[in-house]
Amino acid sequence: MSDDKIAGVPAGAFVKGGTTTSAWDKRKQREYAEADQRRKHQDSQRQAVKRAAGDPQYRAALFSMQLSSPAHPKVCLLYKARDSAQDRQSICEIAITAHPDRPDQPDLKLFLVCPKCLERTGRQDDAQLMIQSHHRRFWLDESKAGIWVDSVSGVSYRLAGTVTTDDLCSCTALGCDWKFRIDDSVLYGSHAFRM
Repeated sequence: MSDDKIAGVPAGAFVKGGTTTSAWDKRKQREYAEADQRRKHQDSQRQAVKRAAGDPQYRAALFSMQLSSPAHPKVCLLYKARDSAQDRQSICEIAITAHPDRPDQPDLKLFLVCPKCLERTGRQDDAQLMIQSHHRRFWLDESKAGIWVDSVSGVSYRLAGTVTTDDLCSCTALGCDWKFRIDDSVLYGSHAFRM
């Protein structure tokens, strides 16, 4: 590791107190603008697909661009806040891949949102977090699998079960010190949050 980096991040991105430099902030703004532009382009592609689906002159078209569906393995985490009126539920995906050191063994990956990063940046793309069972031990209790219906949207999800972490996990985003643990799909965080 070179001397001008901290955990792979340029040392010049940090200032005293754990905040970021204006150069880092400008870089993030450029990344946000690029991501927004790509989303706008993807939205126009989806609109073109919708138009093609109803037009008899098209013989073949891509009728879905959805990468994820309610059928993919998911868990529903209850984010506990200091005030129970602020408790929030969130659907999180689980992926099963090969263990990096033992390819014959499975490795679970849990994708969730850091509420502190979401509150701090206001952007979902900056709040994504992944924990891997080979790095931070967690397990899936498949005996608690079932169907969960979102009371707001009415969408139903097939839940793979509930998740429990073995120890404390933390957000790996630059400048974030949020820590959490999960017990039977109830997430207890180190900070109060709003979602």
